Amino acid sequence: MRSAPSIAAVIVALLPLAAAAHEWQVIHDESVLGFTTTQQGRPFDGSFDFEAEMRFNADDLDNAAFDVTIDVTSVETGVRDRDRALAEPEFFHFDEFPRAYFRTTSIEAGDSDTYKAHGELTIRDITHEVTLPFTWEEDGNTAQVNGAVTAVMEGGLTMEPLDWDVGEEEWVKDGDIGRETEVYVDLLLERDED
Repeated sequence: MRSAPSIAAVIVALLPLAAAAHEWQVIHDESVLGFTTTQQGRPFDGSFDFEAEMRFNADDLDNAAFDVTIDVTSVETGVRDRDRALAEPEFFHFDEFPRAYFRTTSIEAGDSDTYKAHGELTIRDITHEVTLPFTWEEDGNTAQVNGAVTAVMEGGLTMEPLDWDVGEEEWVKDGDIGRETEVYVDLLLERDED
């Protein structure tokens, strides 16, 4: 004689599949991972190439994650000499540390479509915990793109590069390089087909 299914098994079976965190792909032509800082008191922007593995569903934040690998050797600031200087050992030290990494440890919801991604940012061989506030907006009207849904993600954080040994102390003391850098993301994503 078969035993009746347990209550837990019935509940699990009835949970909607749509609640699971979705896999998302970055549309790189429409996305940017950038930063703003100062040189001799003047602000300048830069950007990096990157790859990301992203899982997200507002109803399943426990299984959401953003794992990002940043190609620091791709840095572009619009000034060739400055880009070359950033490759040197006192800054990113491309030869030893060509990649940086952001790995989420948790994502929490805020008001409306706002969230915070808590994670670890590794630059050079130094890792610190950071929090990336961001907004997430899904637009079902663009589902015709490969049968997928697209989303826009925007966010940013402020960090002190010296925490990761980027820029020597005397550069900061002399005022040549700003102490704070704002890192921002503006991503267009496409949900993988289920």
